Amino acid sequence: MDDLLAVQHEDTTAEQIRHRLVNLQERATLEAALSGRRTTESDRDSLRLGRLELDRRQKRAEADVEAVALRIRELNDRLYGSGISSPREAREIQEEVDRLLPRQDDLEERVLEIMEEIDPVDGRLGELDVQAEAEDATIAAAQAALAVTEAGLGDDLVQAEERRRVAAAEVPTDVLGRYEGLRGIFGASTVVRFDGANCRGCPSSMPAVEVDRVKHLEGGTLTECTECGRLVAR
Repeated sequence: MDDLLAVQHEDTTAEQIRHRLVNLQERATLEAALSGRRTTESDRDSLRLGRLELDRRQKRAEADVEAVALRIRELNDRLYGSGISSPREAREIQEEVDRLLPRQDDLEERVLEIMEEIDPVDGRLGELDVQAEAEDATIAAAQAALAVTEAGLGDDLVQAEERRRVAAAEVPTDVLGRYEGLRGIFGASTVVRFDGANCRGCPSSMPAVEVDRVKHLEGGTLTECTECGRLVAR
């Protein structure tokens, strides 16, 4: 029964390796790094959209400033040129200039306010750029560590499966079939060894009548426990 027990051992080893592959700390580290990177990118995208809106507002305000300044220059050119036909016309031009100057000041103040809004946004974008670079480096390192661990466990799994194949080739087909049919129920303790009073690896206690029955079996016999249904190697 040693070959059957070897099959069980390698099945258990393979299951443990697969469980480790699914639950690697390196994968959790990578997923956390990727999640952080996505958050950074989302924050950066939001700030970039806000920055574009500030750019549009600044350009509109600067265009308004330029339009008012141009109108003031035109009016001053007329006022101090030779085209004035009457004192009334000069007075009307001066009144319009006087109305436009405060408007120009307000527009220039708006441009400055927008620029003040832009400064902290640019600063935060710079911080996020640095943060993104650091996170990219962390992700690359986590991916490399995960690849190394996965490769090592992958090799271990291939070796366990090969050892299982070799051992299974020595087990009678019907016995292997019985084992595989019960493994889904009992897992790593599908086959247990009888130690003269109980079964090693079985969580149940064997009744005295069953102990006596198994004791009288020939060594190397494989039987099913009438108490729990596991395969017992005598």
